Amino acid sequence: MEECLDLESRPDLVRAARRFVRQVLVNWELLEFVDDAVLVASELVSNAVLHARTGLRLTVSSEGLGSVRVEVYDENPRMPTPAAAPLHATSGRGLLSVAALASAWGTEDLGEGKVVWARLGRDPAPDDQDCVDLTGARSVDEALDRIGGRTPAERRPGAPGA
Repeated sequence: MEECLDLESRPDLVRAARRFVRQVLVNWELLEFVDDAVLVASELVSNAVLHARTGLRLTVSSEGLGSVRVEVYDENPRMPTPAAAPLHATSGRGLLSVAALASAWGTEDLGEGKVVWARLGRDPAPDDQDCVDLTGARSVDEALDRIGGRTPAERRPGAPGA
């Protein structure tokens, strides 16, 4: 599932971004993510408005596996850098807030612009084709056999564990 919203770089449209994220997640019945996703979107869109000053695209997506991804694309290639804000500063904490709420976050340099994204909830499960199940292995040898795709009978004679 994926929905996106194109926005001009205007501070008053941050409110529209929050409303969009809330409505998308309510429609998808992913209510447990609404508050955090709205805050993440607000911070990412605010940063794009303040620093990129280009048109932007807010995208919300979910594979229905207990996670939601919020991302903002803008046309400014300058990558964001989180930094500690002075105690009395009125801005400068956006990416730190995103990092605190997200299970993962990052940036993607697209040459002509960038995407800043955050994932809420669990990380996607690894692809079963790339994963060896070591559940229930009773020894290191058994685990190594599974990793190598061998049965104990296929071990080389004289090899450790043979």
